[in-house]
Amino acid sequence: MLLSGNFNGKIDHKNMGIKNIHTFLNTLRHHAGAIWLENDLIKLLVPPVLQNQVTKDLISNHREQLISLLKENNIFSKAQFLNVIILKDSSISNYPLSAAQERLWFIEQYEQGTNAYHIPMALELAEGINIEGIKYALSGIVERHEVLRSTIEQDQQQQGIQVVQNKPLEIEQIQVSHPEDLETLLTTDINRPFNLAAEYPIRVSLYHITGSLRSVLLITTHHIAGDGWSVGIFQKELIAGYEAFIAGDENFKLPPLAIQYKDFAIWQRNYLSSEVLENQLQYWKGKLSGFQTLSLPLDFPRPATINYLGAGADFLFDADTSDRLRKLVKEQGTTLHNVLITAFYILLGKYSGQNDITVGSPIANRHYSQLQELIGVFVNTQANRVILNESDHFIDLLRQVHKEQIIAQSNQDLPFERLLNELEVIRDPSRHPIFQAMFVVQNFGKDQRTAKERERYFKPFQGSVSFEVEKFDLSVFIDDSEQEISGRFNYASSLFKKETIEQMVQHFILLVDRLISKPDRPYQQVSLLGRDEFEHILQDFGGALQPAPQNETLHAVLTKHALQYPEQPALLFAENHLSYQELDQKSNSLARTIREKYLKLSGQALSPDTLIPICMDRGTEMITAILAVLKAGAAYVPVDPAYPQHRIDYILADTNAQIVLSQKHITQAYPILLPEEKIVLPEHHDHESTAPLPEYSAPESLAYVIYTSGTTGKPKG
Repeated sequence: MLLSGNFNGKIDHKNMGIKNIHTFLNTLRHHAGAIWLENDLIKLLVPPVLQNQVTKDLISNHREQLISLLKENNIFSKAQFLNVIILKDSSISNYPLSAAQERLWFIEQYEQGTNAYHIPMALELAEGINIEGIKYALSGIVERHEVLRSTIEQDQQQQGIQVVQNKPLEIEQIQVSHPEDLETLLTTDINRPFNLAAEYPIRVSLYHITGSLRSVLLITTHHIAGDGWSVGIFQKELIAGYEAFIAGDENFKLPPLAIQYKDFAIWQRNYLSSEVLENQLQYWKGKLSGFQTLSLPLDFPRPATINYLGAGADFLFDADTSDRLRKLVKEQGTTLHNVLITAFYILLGKYSGQNDITVGSPIANRHYSQLQELIGVFVNTQANRVILNESDHFIDLLRQVHKEQIIAQSNQDLPFERLLNELEVIRDPSRHPIFQAMFVVQNFGKDQRTAKERERYFKPFQGSVSFEVEKFDLSVFIDDSEQEISGRFNYASSLFKKETIEQMVQHFILLVDRLISKPDRPYQQVSLLGRDEFEHILQDFGGALQPAPQNETLHAVLTKHALQYPEQPALLFAENHLSYQELDQKSNSLARTIREKYLKLSGQALSPDTLIPICMDRGTEMITAILAVLKAGAAYVPVDPAYPQHRIDYILADTNAQIVLSQKHITQAYPILLPEEKIVLPEHHDHESTAPLPEYSAPESLAYVIYTSGTTGKPKG
């Protein structure tokens, strides 16, 4: 039987009928029904909602298949049916990809091979370890977990399917003559892309240092076949297999797996196409409706597409702060994740100036017992959204976050990929959809017994291996495995400088300390500045205040300054800079273009207080555009390119925009975002004249209108 259905398609709410026996069994379970086999006869407990002709026809038409399926899964009682959530079905010829796999496979095809989703594990083997025993254990793991020996092919409908292969795992053994070359060899190996159609999603290399007993085992797994939880399973089974080999245990066998990953993929596809997920979908739609894209101040212009280049900054909470964090966790009956992500929300709010913050967090998504010991990509991404209120206390926000986490985790089955389709999120190749910051708390070292077992045979490679990738603007990882809680800020190095993130890390440490010291005061009153930074600001920028000109416009003051100091730098952004003269002349040229374009489109001259939206990324072009709008006699309206389409449409309609200033890369990335006939691209509209313009506005004229998130759901200007 070949299961049909497009994983990328939206749920058909009008026709969520029972497509096959798998969706029927999911629906039966959802309504507290049951089915089992007794003396080769099908026994049914059918709830009233399913007592209809459709159910009768399905059972009648698929009786033999149902009997075979129940036998294969040893379902001979009601209790057994209720305990077996995910079924094996050997009658299926083509196994689909899971939702997470389908997304990762799409990225691999789109990027034509990338290292962004590799999971490397470099292990320094203990001297004298039995290499044949390691190879035996590795081969056993790949034999046991079919997902590690599956390739991905396309069916006739161009859909991805996973094909289980039976050839043994290839383990490459490499002799390293010069120890100083080891780190370079490991780096190259880790970052080498996979060909998922032709090779296993796991690559194993054994590096032997010539003339010594030193060996390094490198295991690189593609995320399409594993996740963080899988790493723990892999290491545990590696130790078990190795110990059995050196003990000469010929009867060694791990407890059989209840299912394989392919069975989960089939179950998930049918689960998603049934009514079971409707409530979860409605929850997430309500939770994320009208979300805002995070807009942190950047050091560099955002590339048109994510390039996955990353770097990181490590940090440590001292013993006192770590103890106080754990004490607060205990007092509030919550988790370290909830305490620190609450502080992270506040940090992002202060940096971005936004009060609507969404942060992603991974969840293991292994709440079914059949998945506990299975290697595969089960992890789902949970979008955590809060609305910050400047009058709220930290402790109040923490309690809100704790409550919402409980509700969110009870709705964790909906794959993030399906949520994107249901919300009709416009894909922006320059940033991650819905959230741009990730927050993770991990405690891999908590199982001290397992850690000690590992150290007898291997330990993490301590050399310098370059694997710096970042899929988000910013990711924070917290490690609670030691007495002092540690962490790391990973960041997109194409967006931020190292110094910027190092300062952000210090602000986070200080913010956490101040929040947990007085959790019952409004968090907006808590400063990010330390004493040294505060005094530095006072010394460098605390000179006597100069009164603002009373009878001059801002742009007139700029023009005057350009005449006095033409060569002085006026704007600096990343590698771009403009002198005062260049800024004045460029804005003069663009202002003329604005007036001419407005007259052409509207049939009348531009008058004071006319609103002109600016949809640009932050940088020198945006500042030039703002000044040009003011010189043209209008008022500007900033529009973030990351806003949802409906929000942009509303602002353009509400302002009665005749023209919109934007940039070529934005209009190419979002062809439907802005009306083409109204777009003015500054880089394509250099007016010949750069001379000063007449004063079209007065000091008391409107300068700008800012649209905020309205309480009614509509932006307010």
